[in-house]
Amino acid sequence: MDSGIGRARMRLRFRGVVQGVGFRPAVYRSAVGLGLTGFVQNRTSEVVAEIQGPPERVAAFRGALAAILPPAARLDAVLEEPLEPDGSPGGGFSIIGSEASGWEFPPIPPDLALCPNCRRELLDPPDRRYLHPFISCTQCGPRYSIVESTPFDRDTTAMADFPLCDRCLTEYRDPENRRFHAQALCCPECGPRLSLLDDDGRPLGGDPILESIAALARGRIVAVQGLGGFHLAADPLHGQTLQRLRRDKERGRKPFALMARDLEAAAELCLIDAEAAAELASPRSPILILPARDPDRMPLVSPTGTLGVMLPYTPLHLLLFAHPCAPAAFSWLVMTSGNRRDEPIATDPREALERLGGTADLFLCHDRRIVRRTDDSVLRPARASMVQVRRSRGFVPGLVRLGRPLGRTVLAVGGDLKSAPAMGRGAAISLSPFVGDLDDPRALASFERHVADLLSLYGGEPGAVLYDLHPRYRSSRWALAAPWEPKVAVQHHHAHILSVMAEHGLDRAIGLSFDGTGYGTDGTVWGGEFLDATRGGFERLGCFGPFRLPGGDAAVKHPLRIAAAVLGDAGLPVDHLLPEMPAAEAGAVAELLARNLNAPACSSLGRIFDAAAALLGLVRETDYEGEGPILLEGLASRAWSAGSRPEPEGLVPLVRGSPFRLDPVPLLVRIASARSTEPEAVLALRFHVEISAAAFAGAEELRRLTGLATIALSGGVFQNVLLRDLLVPRLEAAGFDVRLNLGVPPGDGGLAVGQAYRAV
Repeated sequence: MDSGIGRARMRLRFRGVVQGVGFRPAVYRSAVGLGLTGFVQNRTSEVVAEIQGPPERVAAFRGALAAILPPAARLDAVLEEPLEPDGSPGGGFSIIGSEASGWEFPPIPPDLALCPNCRRELLDPPDRRYLHPFISCTQCGPRYSIVESTPFDRDTTAMADFPLCDRCLTEYRDPENRRFHAQALCCPECGPRLSLLDDDGRPLGGDPILESIAALARGRIVAVQGLGGFHLAADPLHGQTLQRLRRDKERGRKPFALMARDLEAAAELCLIDAEAAAELASPRSPILILPARDPDRMPLVSPTGTLGVMLPYTPLHLLLFAHPCAPAAFSWLVMTSGNRRDEPIATDPREALERLGGTADLFLCHDRRIVRRTDDSVLRPARASMVQVRRSRGFVPGLVRLGRPLGRTVLAVGGDLKSAPAMGRGAAISLSPFVGDLDDPRALASFERHVADLLSLYGGEPGAVLYDLHPRYRSSRWALAAPWEPKVAVQHHHAHILSVMAEHGLDRAIGLSFDGTGYGTDGTVWGGEFLDATRGGFERLGCFGPFRLPGGDAAVKHPLRIAAAVLGDAGLPVDHLLPEMPAAEAGAVAELLARNLNAPACSSLGRIFDAAAALLGLVRETDYEGEGPILLEGLASRAWSAGSRPEPEGLVPLVRGSPFRLDPVPLLVRIASARSTEPEAVLALRFHVEISAAAFAGAEELRRLTGLATIALSGGVFQNVLLRDLLVPRLEAAGFDVRLNLGVPPGDGGLAVGQAYRAV
């Protein structure tokens, strides 16, 4: 007689975010609750479970698991395989040792913000983890930033440096405990531990957190070691401190990020809707760029009309705001990246002392190693979505799922600005965290480490290397020297459109690819492109301009020169339209244009935004990338919020040809000539309305030429929420199937995803 009669056995393979988030304990509880036998096991890129028992209970298992699925877990796929019952009636159910085998990318979880349960324990005096700045459980704490290899187990993370005490080990082994198999589990007895150092690296006495709070209240700058690197913290109400921080950090006018005590404190400064509030309080806990209630309230934090705000996402950050014995109480703290201009953030206390010494007065450090550097992620709420500006902590290493599989394993190196390389395999792409701009040697070294991480963490050799067409990009030169073949150059704006196509599983689309700079196939500077794109190539059917950039990069730094070039090439009186331009500079620009010396042709919409911002006096000399467009959008948003709704007047006419052109001259003339008679905010809004109308006209021309209505919008200009909100509804109303970036930035931080998706 077969002892398996009346029983069923099933193998399940779970794929998604299923390691480091309490998933195996949930499987265990579900199986035990149904009286099933078997096991659950971490493997390199999945979790595998085998269950056995009465058929109706085996059939009920999936539903029971779904009912208690941990909040931080995500199931992308569950593969079921019926097995013959093994004939053993007993044995129970167990979590067994991990195994290094799997299918695609290891499902390493991202770092997760402090959960409500741990927050409650942190501030509960009777709890044994009261005020412990490293409290965590299966639903929160460090993950990606501490992992050294896979599968994700304690001994493959930096937490292996801290052996569990007896009480923590009991919790770790108890299936009924919230910390059952929590890999970052610790307590005051286990460690890690905090220390406070002066700017010479000498340890200071007293409670490190309380001493840091007292120093911040006195206007000192404290370097705080967080999950993925250091922050520089300061009290935003100390104006002289912020001026010093800007000087020492070489920050100029670029906005600082703020950390608010809680949602109420954030709402005191910003306009926050329900979606934004949910994102701020989510396990990802990003910085959100939000409209300021009073744009003039904190000019030394941000002069843009918006504020970048986040909530405390680690117990250490929370204690800076909520320590019960604190000598001061903060509603907000500046919490900016712990680096100098263009450098990656510091991660190690010794590195921080070397690079931030002289800027920070004190260093609040811990002895838990940061294995992988991650900056704070930055998002902007927009119509029916969130725009990713910087993708890092909380989102990395989440995979970009593809609607169409790749033909081989590929390495894509991205670009030189907002660098983020990627590896593609099967139906997914792993995009590394934000690295920075590769002009700085430290950032280039960080880029190389991120590439090495992708190769070591995920294994395998790339079957192709994809890189930007620009011949002088450091990332492209690195790719050309790499040992793998073939090497495939991908045009910059094609890659932007491909990044949208990758997320939506498209093989062909028309595209609006708008940004500041990209190397065109004709050797000129592109950035306002209308494309017919496939995975294998593209046709450029239209563009803005073209116009010239007198002095090349100098025109980008001094954007009034762009306006002078556009108006001058149109034969208009530059001295009359631009009286604020010094005569010597105007003469030099005219000479460059007349002799066509160092005046490259350009079709960049981002540069047209720069010219408009300069005409309105918003920026004379650019301090950081995108400064003019950001200020221009902020000014236009004030007019929009005040109820202004100008109708387009056709000030950017479409000129048919091959390619068709959108002429910015009439719009810039209007802005230059009306500055003395119309409010600047109204003119800034007029600019956005006319550019939106021009983009719509170009989209209609693309549809006429190709017969396609599926349209992808990408490139850094589409971080402009006002422009998106003006353009997207109009496209949808006209019958376009509009596709936008979802999980990757539309700017250069998502470039590698598009490169990886190119057919090779």
